[in-house]
Amino acid sequence: MLKVVVLSLGLWFWQNTSAAQTIDTGSLQGAVRDENGKPMTGAAVKIRNVERGITVTVFSRSGNYSAPGLFAGRSEVSAGMGGHSESAKADVEIAPGTKILLNLALKRSAPILTPADWIAQLPDDQDGVKQLVINRCVNCHGPVNFVSRRFDRLGWKKVVIDMGRIEEIGPPNYKSISDEEAMASKSEEVERIAVYLSKHFGPDKPLGLNVPKAVAYRNTVGEPDVVITQFDIPTRTAIPHNLTVDPRGHVWFVERYGEKIGGLDPKTGGFREFPIPAKVARPHGIVADSSGFVWWSESRGNHLGRLDSRSGEMKRTPLPQERSSPHTLFLASDGLIWMTQIRGNRVASFDPRAETFKEYAIPTKQSRPYGIVVDSRNHVWFCEFTGDKIGRLDPATGAITEYAPPTRYSGPRRLALDRNGNVWFTQYNTNKIARLDQESGAIREWEIPTPDSGPYDIAVDRHGKIWFDEFTANKIVRFDPATAKFSEFPLPGLDSQVRKMAVDQAGAVWLSEYKNSRMVRVVERR
Repeated sequence: MLKVVVLSLGLWFWQNTSAAQTIDTGSLQGAVRDENGKPMTGAAVKIRNVERGITVTVFSRSGNYSAPGLFAGRSEVSAGMGGHSESAKADVEIAPGTKILLNLALKRSAPILTPADWIAQLPDDQDGVKQLVINRCVNCHGPVNFVSRRFDRLGWKKVVIDMGRIEEIGPPNYKSISDEEAMASKSEEVERIAVYLSKHFGPDKPLGLNVPKAVAYRNTVGEPDVVITQFDIPTRTAIPHNLTVDPRGHVWFVERYGEKIGGLDPKTGGFREFPIPAKVARPHGIVADSSGFVWWSESRGNHLGRLDSRSGEMKRTPLPQERSSPHTLFLASDGLIWMTQIRGNRVASFDPRAETFKEYAIPTKQSRPYGIVVDSRNHVWFCEFTGDKIGRLDPATGAITEYAPPTRYSGPRRLALDRNGNVWFTQYNTNKIARLDQESGAIREWEIPTPDSGPYDIAVDRHGKIWFDEFTANKIVRFDPATAKFSEFPLPGLDSQVRKMAVDQAGAVWLSEYKNSRMVRVVERR
């Protein structure tokens, strides 16, 4: 009981200071020139508040930059062309209510290597296996993870099997798989991947990396009109997967390996963290309702959790079936919490009032259901990541309709609804975004400018613009459906591995920076 009281008092203070306290801020501005004195457009200028762990990144326009609304305190400034290493650095003291002038001179610097650059280097035997490797082995990390290793066929088979069970058992541990267990696996897909990897990265191949040129990571494409703010999570090994924004504007997120639920007040930059009462939960999805409850899914713990943000109390409810591995959550307008069950191959609803689940089996076997949303007609839409389909469930009848995109093996990952109820989704494997017309079921696709970019999550803002992240190319992208124009912005963090996005009430786009344990806000400058 004492623990709950402490949490309650701490959270009460957090909630009330954000409303009552006004934090004075300062600003920084100046010119950006190259080594020849030429004005630069698209240079990324990063201002990091050392004490608060908050970094603001702006992009220069016509040789000038401006960064308003900076928290006071000692700050480290660095700058470089978007997608290149930083070549200008300075220290400044940001004072409340003051404008500081700081001109920056850039030196020539090399482009930053991203996981997308390694994909083009992978050997292609013209039998479709390279694409299969991309589809299955670059889902959660870059190909450098296996390009840098050497195993025989059985060894690679163990690695591939191990990767497929992470959601169930936790961190990678291929050494726990016996030779007999690996040989007993009859998966044709696993076998084809193992043969490919042992052929090109077998024990007879010399060690060492043939480092590619950084070509996939380009400079900013489109008008550099965004401000990106990164908030360091206190637990630096949190590994946040999903995030959500509650009606008060607070950002909530799961700490996948921190085994906590975290909350951020963007007005103050203050965090709160709540340990999950389970030895191993591996929290994944998260939503927040209007009553002050924050809900999360546990991919390994196989529970649905609830945090009372007013008291700090937590409650965990087990799913009806073992090894369901609940994944993404979505809060419907009627109060039901919908989820995909990636291991169970189901979508399910949870009624918080009756505390009951209702599950629906997906027709396509091993479809690996991923993202999920509910439209105004109460139809439930979800991605079938390995089933290569978009599914629609009508809860009134239990009927599921499946839609196959024009491009095969596209890997639909996450989805979002626009104001007309159309379904936008990413095609992770084939470097496209797509729109499904809810009336006709017709699907239209758009090729992304950066090759092998790995589009992951997607969101629609209040102006109807489409936002998505490029997982392997490390960018955030804005797409205008009216003009079919892409605007790409390099993310400030290296290999950020953004896995979830959300739009808040003010129109800002929020990202979870999985690899670097940060919450990230993207705001358009208008």
